[in-house]
Amino acid sequence: MKKLLFTFLALVMSLTLTACNNNNDTNGISQKDPSGDTSQQEMAEFSRELVKFPENYDKGVNYTTVNRGNVREELYTSQEAIEAVQNGQPIPDDTVITLEIYRDEKLDEIFVMEKRDGWVDQNPPEMRNGDWLYQEFNGDKSVDYEEDIGRCFSCHANQERDDFVNTLDEMKKYDLEDFTGSKDSSTESKIAGIPTNHWEVKALDDNLEASQDILNGNSLMEDEEKVGIIQKVLLMIHFNQET
Repeated sequence: MKKLLFTFLALVMSLTLTACNNNNDTNGISQKDPSGDTSQQEMAEFSRELVKFPENYDKGVNYTTVNRGNVREELYTSQEAIEAVQNGQPIPDDTVITLEIYRDEKLDEIFVMEKRDGWVDQNPPEMRNGDWLYQEFNGDKSVDYEEDIGRCFSCHANQERDDFVNTLDEMKKYDLEDFTGSKDSSTESKIAGIPTNHWEVKALDDNLEASQDILNGNSLMEDEEKVGIIQKVLLMIHFNQET
């Protein structure tokens, strides 16, 4: 009887050890290989280095402003990108969209997304938003390596129908005349600042007698009329040089 009981206990212990070993093997298989995650993260970190800080981005179109409490966001892109969107065309390659983030009116972060042909292959499949890549900069334009760039992909991933751009509607609504008009008025203001008090402008006439008067220094215009004509001529010269 004792011998039979001993055999039974030995069998139970053997089955228990086998079950424990099987359970340990299962846990090992179910756990993710950390090296795989590291590789994907390294790939994403490499791709972000392709996006450089866009100097003079603020010379582009400031197409929308978003206010959230003490946070103000200013978005910039190129006139070409706005025109393409408003004409129902895809956002062109080489487009850069820049987001300034102000906290308590102090520039805190600058987020940049850039689109280039072929960049879709720079990231693993689960981190691909078309040909867009992202970079985060501090207010002093240095790269913010503490920012998880993967969050940028996640944030824009649900906007695939809008070419992964969260503010495509704002780009469609923007009145480009506000941008081109401001440039023209800026040029006009600079020209208006040119001192013309010492200039003499004389009226021209098809009549020979009037022409002789001009040569003799007669028919001088009033100051207000003179300044207006000078500024118009300068504007014509300026825009002819640009074109």
